Formats: sequence, structure tokens, C-alpha cells
Amino acid sequence: MRIKVYQINENLDSHRIKFCGYDSVLKNAGRVDPAIYKTVFDGSVECEDLEEIYDLLNSAQPPSYRGHSLSVSDIVEIIGEKGEKGGEIGTNSHFWAADGPLCYFCDTIGFQRVLDFDPSKCEPIRGGKRMVVIEPHKAAYEAVIDDSLESLQHAVGGYIEITYPFDDNAIVIGNEEAKLIGMEGNRHINGAVYAGPLLIAADDGEGGTTDLTDKQIEHYCKLFSMPEDITEDEVQADTGFVITGWSY
Repeated sequence: MRIKVYQINENLDSHRIKFCGYDSVLKNAGRVDPAIYKTVFDGSVECEDLEEIYDLLNSAQPPSYRGHSLSVSDIVEIIGEKGEKGGEIGTNSHFWAADGPLCYFCDTIGFQRVLDFDPSKCEPIRGGKRMVVIEPHKAAYEAVIDDSLESLQHAVGGYIEITYPFDDNAIVIGNEEAKLIGMEGNRHINGAVYAGPLLIAADDGEGGTTDLTDKQIEHYCKLFSMPEDITEDEVQADTGFVITGWSY
């Protein structure tokens, strides 16, 4: 499922309600105000319900996640297709409702639906570009990622390396030291082994990135929909040399 996660911007938190429960927020601020929230994640997750989302964002956060572990006062929005019937959050349920977006307040226990929360008033991801994220052992998925150097380095876990293995303007952004520092093998692309988390972005022709098109996102999500099992030996062999231990 695709979700967005919003967290309170401390600079705008005049009522000091960050990390406070739902009842406390209503008592001190009157309502859950979307204008003090910023977007920290916009992408797909392999989860069935809110509890699984909570566990994921407290244990194995996606590379493009730019917030703290999911906590009390955070908002999770479930992104669904218009036209679906509304339903409660849970396994095999629909994630869209006729009465508005499905936004859920992370409370001290469980989640509380916030009917009057308008996500369009939250601060968007700065410099956000539509990309495809490819993690080892997972299907590729779309995400909106800040294209600043800091955010790209955060997403791939180190210094970035850009390659151009495709016929269009799509580029692969990865960790330039991925194979040297023991990151897991990820995918074979044009005969080369890529390790560590990868981003597919679009080259804007001026040294930066731009949004992938709908067609590109569909193409690359489908192309990398199947995870690959790549051994450590394959990763090392593709570096051009093998690291050998010495004993005395």
C-alpha cells in the first residue's frame, strides 16, 4: 500500500503538543492542525494495516524515510484509489473513504482517525521528485524523495554514485562503496551487479534530477518487481578484486 507520514515541525509547535496523545492535543490546541505538520515519507510499504506500518517505521524504515521512528502525534495517511468503497483499516480492506482522506493519528494506544485533517496543508517534501526505490529482497516501488545531496546520501547509506545503464534519461543512484563495505547484492542491471539500496531517478539534462514520468515509473517498477538472490561471492567478483584475510 502507499502511505504518507506527517510529523510535527517543532518550529511551528506553539502549543507544545509534539509526542502528546490525541485527547491532550485537543485539550491544548483545540484540533489536530495540519499546518504544523511536515511530510517525512511518501511511498509504498509492504504492510496490511496500521500496526504493521508502526512496526516497520520503528524497525526497518525505508531508505526514503526522513523522519523519526513513528511516534505519538504523528499522522499516517493511507493513499487509495478514488471510487473504492470505504472500509476500516485492516487486512484485505479498502483504503479510501467517501468522507475524506484516511488520516490516522498515532495515539498512546492504537490509532485515531482524524476526519478534518487536510493533508494539502502539510509542508511537502522539499525538492521532492518522483523516483523508484529498489531495495535488496524487495519489489521496486514508487516514492517521492528530496533530491538534495544529503537526502540522496541518506537514502543509499553513503556517498552516491550515478550510472546510466538505460536507454532513456533514467539514472541509477547508488552507494559508491556498496560492494566494498559489504552491502547486500540487489539487482543485475545490464550485466553488472548492483549492491545496496538503489534509486532510479530522471536526469534533467542540467546536472540534476527531475520526476520520472508515469510511464517510466510503471516500466521500472515492473522491470524490478522480482527480488534477486545475489550471493556475496557474486558481489565481490563484480568489484574486480577479492578481499582476502591474512593471518600471522
